[in-house]
Amino acid sequence: MSHTQKPEPGAPSNPSMSPHRSYEEINAYVVGWGLFFAALFSLAVGYLCLKIGQTVDAFAPVSVLAMGMAILFKRKNAFPETVHIQAIASAGTNILGGTMFILPALFILHIHGVSFAEMVIPIILGGILGVFLATAFRRYFCEEMDAAYPFPSGRAAAEVLQCNEGAKARIMVLSGILAMAYDFILNTLGWWREVLSTQTFAWGQALADKHKLLFSLDNDAALLGIGYFTGLRYAAIIAAGSFFSWFVCLPVVYYLGGSHVMIVDGQSVLLSQAPIREVFNQYVRHIGIGMLAMAGIIGLLTMSKVVGRVVKRALRDAFSGQVTVATGLLRTQQDLAMSRIGFGTLLMAVFFAIFFHITCAQTIAQTLLAFCIVLIFAFMLSVVGISSIAFTGNEPVSGMTIFMILVSAVIMSAAGMHGESGIIAILLMAAFLCSTLAVAGNFMSELKVAYLTGATPKKMQQWQLVSILLAGVVSVGVIYLLNHAYGFTGANALAAPQANAMAAIVKPMMDGGAAPWPLYMAGAFFAVLLWMMKVPPLAFALGTYLPMEINTPVLIGGIISYLVSHSSTDEKLNARRLSEGGTVASGFVAGGAIGSLCSAVLHIGGVRWFQETWVTSPEATYLGALTYLGLCAFIYYMAKRIKKF
Repeated sequence: MSHTQKPEPGAPSNPSMSPHRSYEEINAYVVGWGLFFAALFSLAVGYLCLKIGQTVDAFAPVSVLAMGMAILFKRKNAFPETVHIQAIASAGTNILGGTMFILPALFILHIHGVSFAEMVIPIILGGILGVFLATAFRRYFCEEMDAAYPFPSGRAAAEVLQCNEGAKARIMVLSGILAMAYDFILNTLGWWREVLSTQTFAWGQALADKHKLLFSLDNDAALLGIGYFTGLRYAAIIAAGSFFSWFVCLPVVYYLGGSHVMIVDGQSVLLSQAPIREVFNQYVRHIGIGMLAMAGIIGLLTMSKVVGRVVKRALRDAFSGQVTVATGLLRTQQDLAMSRIGFGTLLMAVFFAIFFHITCAQTIAQTLLAFCIVLIFAFMLSVVGISSIAFTGNEPVSGMTIFMILVSAVIMSAAGMHGESGIIAILLMAAFLCSTLAVAGNFMSELKVAYLTGATPKKMQQWQLVSILLAGVVSVGVIYLLNHAYGFTGANALAAPQANAMAAIVKPMMDGGAAPWPLYMAGAFFAVLLWMMKVPPLAFALGTYLPMEINTPVLIGGIISYLVSHSSTDEKLNARRLSEGGTVASGFVAGGAIGSLCSAVLHIGGVRWFQETWVTSPEATYLGALTYLGLCAFIYYMAKRIKKF
């Protein structure tokens, strides 16, 4: 390729590692530290996940630690090693969705008939399947559609990894330290309010009581950084979905169903008297789940040619008897052979079916149904998960898994599964699927990092498989450890919000209850209408499903990104400013993640410095709003500092 030609497909414009050179990317140093960090962050982030229902990517703290070790040990091959250390370590947090969102439900429901090994097996099989699915679609998402999918978390990770010298590195460190201190104070000390809500004030509470309206925003620094990378268009669509839920659907539900009786904390109350968040969780959120499911179907149909191409390549490789690796491909385009991916995908599903038949099924028909359910949902919902990560950096794995649980419960009940044995069967299916979705989406973000930095995706794929084996065992061990230390039920127990939701859904359904199908259907039809209007249904559905406070900071970040990119009449200057703001946003994502992890470690250690009384006061909300405006101004000011040459 001459220097005057455009970059070849599969090669970004300026990767740190040239596609035309070979590097020592994997060695004992990389594997040892990568696996160590995978186990370590399974513990730290696992606690955070069960405490507040959210995970934190390992890339930021691992990248910083790996960079520090490279300096300490005077590594001459530091950059390729750091890229792969954080990629191997990422398995420790990638697989947590399947573990922490599902398996604690067994403890919550006081089911003791499932062994440690029976919990680990579906997690590992699902995680490996997730790696295979991400690998199968890597070329489409990372190369062919590079301009269409922003991958905010992946780009932030690449920015952190490549920012190791000069002025850009200093800005990254400065913004990272600021965000780390900010999120540490937020989560550990409680000096200001994290979720800014109008209900904090008397006028806001009156507005909520009378008109069922409220506004909320999570002022986490990492979320602001992710919003900057998401950009205004998709951030606005996501926020529009959230406003549709909270400003349209909720008032309508209250108006039409005020006399309906619902259960809140075990008590029967009129819907008109129920808290707004309970109505959102029990009714409106199901509309978002229906949208997500239909968005997955639409995405699968839209990508039918891509799926067909992937299957065709797998069959061609399988029957040609040749492995098409490195033949006419750049190093940065090499994946695991498609024949192996296809065979491995089928093998994981077959292994799970055998496991299911031995541990759960009473008939061959039940086993075949479980096999078909997990395979179909894995393909359909992995597209949703990967697309979600590509747009927002977040993945609604719990919402997608809830939809699968509902469908599975109906089908498996009809096949004769009921009671405790049926609950175990559904939860193990959910653990397998949730692991698949969580790994597929998050690992695709790592493959985007490989694309942007010039790492070899095949090597990343191989060692992700190895790390999944370790992380699966450790993550289940973390559940046993935290259950022994805190428990998931009773006073002072870990909240485990997703697992409690799974338990609340699966138990009544396997005991003869019903699902809110009209709400799912309404969401599905609305997704079709959005598609007809050429509005991305997945982005809108994400906003509809997720709490408002998660979506509004993404919008704020998108607005700042827009203002920076239109801060002058010079397009080249605007592009440079946008890039500079991206460096600050990357520091926010990295520093915020590290600050949250430090808080998690202190919580595990029993440190209690949080100001419980102060943080609920209006003054703490005012202070939170003021500090958050300071973060926004910091990104904009640092970007605007860039002047013309």
